[in-house]
Amino acid sequence: MRTPLLGWFCGVALIGCAVLAAFAYLGRSSGQAVMPVRPPGPPRETGLAGTAFAVAPGVLVTNTHVTQGCRRQGRAIQVSGLGGAWQVLAEDPETDLALLGFSAGTPLGGPAPGDTVLPVSSARLLPRGTPVMTLGYPIEGASGRLHSATGQVLRAALTIHDPAAGRGASFVAQNQRGQEVVATWDDGLRYFGAQQADRLHWMLEIDAVVSEGNSGGPVLDGAGNVVGVVYAGDRQRRLTAVVPLDDLRALLRRADIVPRFGVRSLAANPDWSAVRTGAAPAVHRVFC
Repeated sequence: MRTPLLGWFCGVALIGCAVLAAFAYLGRSSGQAVMPVRPPGPPRETGLAGTAFAVAPGVLVTNTHVTQGCRRQGRAIQVSGLGGAWQVLAEDPETDLALLGFSAGTPLGGPAPGDTVLPVSSARLLPRGTPVMTLGYPIEGASGRLHSATGQVLRAALTIHDPAAGRGASFVAQNQRGQEVVATWDDGLRYFGAQQADRLHWMLEIDAVVSEGNSGGPVLDGAGNVVGVVYAGDRQRRLTAVVPLDDLRALLRRADIVPRFGVRSLAANPDWSAVRTGAAPAVHRVFC
């Protein structure tokens, strides 16, 4: 049985039982990453698509649904504060990650080797309860300013999502007493069907609340290391879906990009003001 619940969907399956949640991507329109239409003319920062962050000199990380949205509009990707021609170096629609590269032959300045880049955590696992911070540029309500939100890692969940359609689905396994238990890969195959095996991925759910325009923004630990990438969320349930470290590191390896790695923070109460100050220069508004 599946009952609609304010834009999310809950259901029961005999795993014990599984709660299904449909994430909406953080684009401008309801449930889809659709870029707003602008009149012809020079690029303007009102045509926002999302957020990106520098992970290596001249290389930015964002979401595939951001780059696809610009492509559907037939508009070039622009990065606020970093002029020049930007191009998509790599896309992985299954994990909703994309890499942007700066074309070095253009006359305007992109990131220089000395510019701020964010270190990627070297942690193998991210325990539940890990304190995290998101950074991004919401479309509305923040006057174009960088926005931060803090929370913690709630769980890892299995998901299937489709950036082109602007929707994703995940489930949380529960036992017969209604208590949450850790789902396994086999649980995911039983729930979604074995035919979906190639599309099944892990994601993280955090309770740091984000808004439209935060797509592609970094999720940081208390040491300022990237531990994930925002791609979807639901403000009403105060949950945000995050692409995990393994998927980000795998895409960087395939693109032959070596990031700077950092040791994860063990602090229970990080200095978030210092984390934000240190990371802010590497986080950029993306628009088209």
